[in-house]
Amino acid sequence: MIFLTKGKLVTLAEAVVQEMTRFATSPESSREAGGILLGHRRGPHVEILRCTIPLPKDRRTRFGFVRQDKGHQEAATRDWLESGGVVYFVGEWHTHPERRPTPSWIDRRSWRKQMTGRGRDPLVFIIVGSAAVYCEIGVDGQLATMGRVSALAGNIS
Repeated sequence: MIFLTKGKLVTLAEAVVQEMTRFATSPESSREAGGILLGHRRGPHVEILRCTIPLPKDRRTRFGFVRQDKGHQEAATRDWLESGGVVYFVGEWHTHPERRPTPSWIDRRSWRKQMTGRGRDPLVFIIVGSAAVYCEIGVDGQLATMGRVSALAGNIS
């Protein structure tokens, strides 16, 4: 999957797309899900290679997901060490119980908070719905919409 806007490119490995979209379909879609995005940056561009999925201590409700399990940080640390510092945290993802997801004010407030102190390092924020995937990128404290990519028959294309 590829998102492109204003000279910024975000690519997601197919395995990442499959992992995230399985939580937007039944039976997983009864509660929001989410995790972190792991990859690397090349200037303003971000390549997402892996994601974590909901873990036992995370909070999942019909209209909310709160990442609380330390396993997400452990996965980021492990990938960073195993890659020699090349692969690291580049953002987060979660699902919404809607076909074409739109970020809530809670989402945007959380994203702005995460960007604090990151300087020019871009962060990617993805919301997965049952029919589309929404993406924003945050740089220098500013969020920019990357757009939506439609899902067909449970697969993103």
